[in-house]
Amino acid sequence: MEIRNIFLASTLMALLSFTACDEKKSNDKTEPTKKTESMIKSDAKEKLLRHVVIFKFKDEAREEDVNRLNDSFNALAEAIPVVKDFEWGINDSPEDFHQDFTHCYLLTFASEEDRDSIYTPHPQHQAFVESLGPHLEKVFVVDYWTNP
Repeated sequence: MEIRNIFLASTLMALLSFTACDEKKSNDKTEPTKKTESMIKSDAKEKLLRHVVIFKFKDEAREEDVNRLNDSFNALAEAIPVVKDFEWGINDSPEDFHQDFTHCYLLTFASEEDRDSIYTPHPQHQAFVESLGPHLEKVFVVDYWTNP
């Protein structure tokens, strides 16, 4: 029992001295630790507004119509300068939670104003939304601010 207590006490002392040594290093202003470097990088990242759009096409939608609509959505990113980034893809999840939503689009904006006052009312965006009507069964949209 006494050997075990001695072992625990020496282990505790070693941990405390290691922690104190590590704190001294992290307080040294000339040599930042990996933790402080990553905190600096995180602070430098800007928050971005993500606009996620997911489509569920009607069963009777023809493949060429779906492809045309996909091309039209892709063209919006080129035509509307406030779209900072754009990517898209087709569902590939092995889980059966997609509820027949197939096409996912992710647009990035710098501000709500860019999304609401420039992108949403833009004539090309409005024409695109109108063109979806006969082919789209449902749309799911989520917007969120990134947490860098």
